Amino acid sequence: MDSLFRFIVRYHLFLTFILMETGALCLIVKSSTFKETVVAEKVESLKGNVYSAMTGIQNYLYLKKYNSMLIENNMELISENISLHCLIDRRDNDSLDSSTHRYEYIPARIVENTLNRKHNRLMLDAGKKQGADKDMGVISADGVVGIIDRAGDNFCTVVSLLNPDKEISAKLKRSGMYGPLVWDGQSINYTELVDIPPHADVVTGDSIVTSGHSLTFPEGIFIGTVDTFHIDKGTSIKIRVKLNNNFKSLHSVYIIKDFLKPEFDSIKTTYFDNRKKT
Repeated sequence: MDSLFRFIVRYHLFLTFILMETGALCLIVKSSTFKETVVAEKVESLKGNVYSAMTGIQNYLYLKKYNSMLIENNMELISENISLHCLIDRRDNDSLDSSTHRYEYIPARIVENTLNRKHNRLMLDAGKKQGADKDMGVISADGVVGIIDRAGDNFCTVVSLLNPDKEISAKLKRSGMYGPLVWDGQSINYTELVDIPPHADVVTGDSIVTSGHSLTFPEGIFIGTVDTFHIDKGTSIKIRVKLNNNFKSLHSVYIIKDFLKPEFDSIKTTYFDNRKKT
């Protein structure tokens, strides 16, 4: 930042020098109308270039601020979209109205992202101090990204959708039929939705969204669309899903914090501990 400040100071000094030289030239050629016109044109051209450069510097200085504002706006839109989805799907159940305010979306940037491995991961510049923790879902403005598997104070690692180690529950938005979404290790642009009942009505282009059958992701977050499908071993439908996220160009993401998850985990642990004792 110090080097940028020094650059700006030098640039202003240079600009002052140019303006002084321009004034001197105007005085020299004042006696000649033709020369004065030529110099005036040159001066206007020079002023245009200088102002253009200054605008570029100002845009650079405020770029970080603009990016932060954009991230905040995206976060608000994502939150509103999920809240509206909850209100529409659960409008007849007054006891669940509070669920529309149960999530917090923590902005983060990707500092590392592997794409050419069988078990791909990402690293984000957010950790426990920013509110991130293990098993929290990660999304972008275009859809699901992955699930946090480790969190430090200021960084965390994420198992991306391009990793067969993690399955998420997804469904066909139109019919509601759901199953596990798992990557087959082939293309970074596709994944598979498996174990869909053979009688399910599947159409190419159908939207695939999160099912909401876990506390990792809210229901209805977009994942991708049906590319192709076929009957697998005569017992279920396997769907090839074209991912909406372009993992090559991912930059900014959002970590989903569910305020009800601690209570859920506590009850779940107590339930299974009691089952083991009986």
